[in-house]
Amino acid sequence: MAQQVFKIVDATDVKLISINDGVSVIKSMTIANVHSSEAVVDLYLKNATGTIYYIFKNLVLPTGQTLKMDSDEISFDNRIYNLYIKLAGSTPVDVIIN
Repeated sequence: MAQQVFKIVDATDVKLISINDGVSVIKSMTIANVHSSEAVVDLYLKNATGTIYYIFKNLVLPTGQTLKMDSDEISFDNRIYNLYIKLAGSTPVDVIIN
């Protein structure tokens, strides 16, 4: 999988990886708070019928901090699930998926 980079800037659901995107293995994923206030982040899987499974919900990411997840913490079946991120407000974060 090629590296994917996203700048998430508002409180809308953003699909990071779609079902059947050909993503078989995620080596790592980082979410960096690039703002001067804390960010509140949801990261979740959603299947084709719309059922949501949270990886985390309402995670508070302090100013200037980065959360790094390795493959064993972010692996999922891309044939069944989309990967989404959502912010609780407008504190921007950068997402890098390897």
